[in-house]
Amino acid sequence: MINKEKVYAYFAKFHGPITPSTNGWYDCTCPFCGKPKFAINLEYMSGKCWKGCFSGYLVDVIQKYHGIGYFEAREFIDAMEPTLFRAPYSVKVVNKHSKILPHGYKPILTGNNVLANRARNYLIGRGFDLNYLDMIGVGYCDESDPDKSKNYFGYIIIPFKRRGAVVYFIGRSFIGDAQRYKNPGKADIGVGKADFFFNEEALYSNHKVYAVEGWACAATLKKQGISMQGSKISVIQRNIILHSPVNEVVFIPDAGYYNNGLEMAYEIIQYKKVKVLNLNQFQADGLGKDVNEIGAEHILKLEEDTPWLDMTTLFKEVISARSSDSH
Repeated sequence: MINKEKVYAYFAKFHGPITPSTNGWYDCTCPFCGKPKFAINLEYMSGKCWKGCFSGYLVDVIQKYHGIGYFEAREFIDAMEPTLFRAPYSVKVVNKHSKILPHGYKPILTGNNVLANRARNYLIGRGFDLNYLDMIGVGYCDESDPDKSKNYFGYIIIPFKRRGAVVYFIGRSFIGDAQRYKNPGKADIGVGKADFFFNEEALYSNHKVYAVEGWACAATLKKQGISMQGSKISVIQRNIILHSPVNEVVFIPDAGYYNNGLEMAYEIIQYKKVKVLNLNQFQADGLGKDVNEIGAEHILKLEEDTPWLDMTTLFKEVISARSSDSH
């Protein structure tokens, strides 16, 4: 995980002075236009220039400003002397049972043993950018826990964060375990997978997000992808979207679940701009049934060609989809 105090020290040194703002943000000098219009959020590790120079992850700022790669940017951060800072708001505890990552967790880019290489090769084989996964805290477990219910040996670990803190995680086997997915139960830690989005920070650092079913599809779309861990948003997830500053939401249900996307759009269309992408044709053409299988390039082209919905067009889509299902 990236050290927040070291990131603060970097911005204080190169782009200061830093002044506390509101809602978790700090103001400083924009690295790109030189104006005092840049804001950083250390809980979400994101930044934006109010003049439009930049919006994205803070690691990307360092890469772009210094003209270096991801590894060099991480080394740049790690070399900083950490600086204590005062948060501009009182951080609320998400829930008293917040779960620490499982025994044996390692960041995805660390380790040279057989299991480490196998984990990375599995993710590369699915088309993922390992640098991006490392930046959001994805890792793997190469040690067994004596408690079998907490044993994630041989699993990719996908953390869910809120305000920079890990509040939940899911595991995905990469060694052929019969139980492909494994995650903490709500009875164990007080929360469940429907209480959060994977990559929930995207709702606070982008004007548009892509809401998909699973973490793999969200990670395929990188910083704008969020996942629901299911084919529909929960009431909690709907309220998270409604209370977030994001302006535009693009729902991308798996092929065969277009109706679910339309139902989700209906729940938020009065508050946010919304689209629903229909992946059925991709499946019919043999390209796949979800974002990860189809690929980001095809999905983003379809998104360009798909209009924003209003209530009239939404009702027409619902009627048309039901008619198609009946034949």
